[in-house]
Amino acid sequence: MRAILAVIFISFQVFAQAQPYFSRPALVVGIVVDQMRQDYIMRYWDLFGEGGFKRLVKNGYSFANAHYDYFPTYTGAGHANISTGASPSVNGIVANDWYEKYTDTKVYCASDPTVKSVGGEGVAGQMSPRRMLSSTVGDQLKLGSNDQSKVFGVSLKDRGAILSAGHMANAAYWYDGATGNFITSTYYMDELPKWVNSFNKRKLWDKYLDQIWKPIIDMSKLLKVSSPDDNPYENVAKGMSKPTFPYDLKKLRKEYGPELITSVPWGNDIVLDFAQSLISEEKLGKQSATDLIFISLSTPDYMGHAYGPRAVEIADMYVRLDRALADFISKLESQVGNDNFLMFLTADHAAADNPKLLNDKKMPAGLFSQNMVNIDLRGYLENAFGVDLIDVFKNMQIYLKDDVLAEKGLQKSVVTDSIIQFLQNKEGVLRVFPASMLAQYNITDDLMMKYQRGYFPQRCGDIYIVPQSGWLEMFWQTKGTTHGSPYSYDTHVPMLFYGKNVTSGNNFDYVSVSQIAPTLSALLGITPPSGSFAEPLIRYLIK
Repeated sequence: MRAILAVIFISFQVFAQAQPYFSRPALVVGIVVDQMRQDYIMRYWDLFGEGGFKRLVKNGYSFANAHYDYFPTYTGAGHANISTGASPSVNGIVANDWYEKYTDTKVYCASDPTVKSVGGEGVAGQMSPRRMLSSTVGDQLKLGSNDQSKVFGVSLKDRGAILSAGHMANAAYWYDGATGNFITSTYYMDELPKWVNSFNKRKLWDKYLDQIWKPIIDMSKLLKVSSPDDNPYENVAKGMSKPTFPYDLKKLRKEYGPELITSVPWGNDIVLDFAQSLISEEKLGKQSATDLIFISLSTPDYMGHAYGPRAVEIADMYVRLDRALADFISKLESQVGNDNFLMFLTADHAAADNPKLLNDKKMPAGLFSQNMVNIDLRGYLENAFGVDLIDVFKNMQIYLKDDVLAEKGLQKSVVTDSIIQFLQNKEGVLRVFPASMLAQYNITDDLMMKYQRGYFPQRCGDIYIVPQSGWLEMFWQTKGTTHGSPYSYDTHVPMLFYGKNVTSGNNFDYVSVSQIAPTLSALLGITPPSGSFAEPLIRYLIK
């Protein structure tokens, strides 16, 4: 009996020591790097200092095999997945924008015509999280603290700030490229706080764009991990003849205005500057309840689309971001205390290599043309059925005209089968399938499960086109890159935890980005977000 009691007592002691929520952090900082591949950490490792990415990897916990487990890998869906711990099939954010048949409208994931801009004009501020159908970790933190916690989201992109912060956030702030100001909407407040107006008056974008952009370190070091500076795979900025250093930002700003800051490395700096001011002015981490701030860094995505993941401009930007993160973390430690905050860093998606670059290296890849659907398939359907039956082609999904099908007495299954047969053998197509397959509950195919997790019937199409790996849906350009596929080059992202109650270590077990929200919830001792079914990763992190 004594032995049993001793075991129970020891087990209780171990259990008690393992509970992180008896000592909550004063502040949680979530950093989402828009379009960051996991392999960037190792590729640029020798270029980094000790205070940024290396500090998070060495002194924190790194999940080196973290993936998104759904299609599609877009910015809106990624941010919603991080904050809700739910897949698009539950939280409803199936892409950046989509088509809704029942309202016959094309919808942007953060748009809300019922609200108005605050700090700006027009539609730039007509945004809110109302289209997201699950709660976020920030919402649960507010509920769990009886609304004593403060929750914020900050980004250049509205969706990056809004979908991270959640429904109950004190505020989400994003950048208005037309004015160079950070703005919000009446969903959160009727007027900007004085400190935001003061920040905007500093016009940091003007300061950052008043210079020549040259490599921050010796070019030879950057080129060891990059393509040649002058190559055919990168887009050329307006006013330049080649995509090469140096970049005269004073000249380029005449073409782009304040929006140029989004596509140069200092876009990261201005967001971190704003976040630092927010933490100080809102006194985050200075009260009894835990506060939360999401910081989404959009510049890597803007630059990634323009230059592609092998560009020397991308390497230079990550070296600069590493130094900016080091400075941000050091200031955070002095503001909140070096053992009083919890930080995580991840990405909303990764990115593919440019198909032409891969082709030149004898790799299989290619670009889809919208003509495959908008011309070839439409022409086929008109010949076969006497009428155009395609309503919208978006996100590699075909939405059929249900009203026309009914009017002509055509069976949807017959038309769907005909479309599948027509498209199945097109170049670059892996498979074509009806969305009705995703309503089944016995799917075991790994690829199809990703599509099932991204399927929300009211917001998705009738027919899916699955590309072969390496083939991109990049209809607006041939250079640079994009993302959105279910393949590892788009799904594999960093997942780093650092700070209070986090031990140092790393592993290569497969984990899902969906596990971030329930992990944070467990560390904070709150209920996980409403749509989250993922397992927390506590067993790896606890000291």
